[in-house]
Amino acid sequence: MHPSARWMLGMNIETDFRPGSPVTFEGHYMGREFADWGTVVAVERPRLLHFTHFSPTMGLPDVPESYHDIAITLEPDDSGTLVRVVERNIETAERAERAHALWTKALATLAGHD
Repeated sequence: MHPSARWMLGMNIETDFRPGSPVTFEGHYMGREFADWGTVVAVERPRLLHFTHFSPTMGLPDVPESYHDIAITLEPDDSGTLVRVVERNIETAERAERAHALWTKALATLAGHD
């Protein structure tokens, strides 16, 4: 199993983590195979991963305005590490709710792995 698939809901994520480099997301969701993509915007190890994300399943044109903007930050916390995910440019409230549910599940899975 791909290392990212363990916590990212079975999704394989490939990138070299250099700003400007591509990032791909592949896997199965609700019984369907998918292949999404984006670009690494910024990396500040060990605190920030910022990237874009586009999915053809959204039914939108592959133009910059259709990409989600996702920033994952890590901050020290009294009880460990605070992980914050901010996803911007989501088209509808329904899709925002779905993104929230998916991130909640992924982060809960990650929290269970030491």
